[in-house]
Amino acid sequence: MILAGIDEAGYGPLLGPLVVGCSAFQLPDQPSTDIPCLWTMLRRAVSKKRVADGSKLHVNDSKVVYSPSAGLKELEKSVLAIAATLHGPCDNLTSFITQTAPHALADIAGYSWYQPSTGEKFPLEQAAISIGIPANALAVEMRKAQVAPVYLAARITCERQLNHMFNATRNKANSLFSISAIHLDHLLRHFGHQNLLIVCDRQGGRLHYGSLMRMMFDEWALTVIKESDDRSDYRLSRDGHSVRIIFTEKAEEKCLAVATAAMLSKYLREALMRRFNAFWITHVPMVAPTAGYYTDGMRFLRDIEPKRQEMGIGDGELIRCR
Repeated sequence: MILAGIDEAGYGPLLGPLVVGCSAFQLPDQPSTDIPCLWTMLRRAVSKKRVADGSKLHVNDSKVVYSPSAGLKELEKSVLAIAATLHGPCDNLTSFITQTAPHALADIAGYSWYQPSTGEKFPLEQAAISIGIPANALAVEMRKAQVAPVYLAARITCERQLNHMFNATRNKANSLFSISAIHLDHLLRHFGHQNLLIVCDRQGGRLHYGSLMRMMFDEWALTVIKESDDRSDYRLSRDGHSVRIIFTEKAEEKCLAVATAAMLSKYLREALMRRFNAFWITHVPMVAPTAGYYTDGMRFLRDIEPKRQEMGIGDGELIRCR
């Protein structure tokens, strides 16, 4: 079977990109009808909890693995090690974006604040050997457990495109779902015949997804299994094949594939925000960096306002309208 997960980073901020990640793993068919536990299958190499000696990769909700005070080090180690089992190693951030989000390269090139600074290092905080060793250990455990990564990708949507989507839909949650649906479409087309289970974190707090999926995947027959406050469960059927899609609260804690998608999304967003801050510090040397969330984002905009006006950078290029 194929177990896939989808989650985002950057839905709420005022500044920076929205990133929607997706991961998928092939594993032996499971007797249970609920979400298989890859943490158990790969327990010698990964852990939901931080392991003091670093002998296991920490894979969980990105808010658990990463914090601004602790930095990117632990999140980076887990994300790059998992990515290496599918894509192999890479030696710079642009190459990593090419591996995981190639569609975004042309768009990113249109923003001066997302260009690599002179001397940008990669990995950002880890040593390369600190990625290679756990990546090899994870690959060994995957082979033992008959688990294989088959998809690891993200959709990076930058400010101009986000504003265009928000203005077109007048609905932020619908914009998020339309980005997530690109991953859903890929999964259905490539793995829809392989006993596919897709687990997604709630999309902007939405409880009901049936009408959206009927509209976007009209070639599949949709069955609503359950719609409740904490979980919405659906089945798509076509040509004798069945795909189950679950939207649930705290999905990152229930499914390793969702946690991986969340961590990939967070890593790519944080990496691009480092470029963002490096650009503005070059032009406004005394400005304090920002993560882009509303209150601090407004402070940041006040601090850079004179230089932004001088550079002719309009609101729609830099600031999200929703």
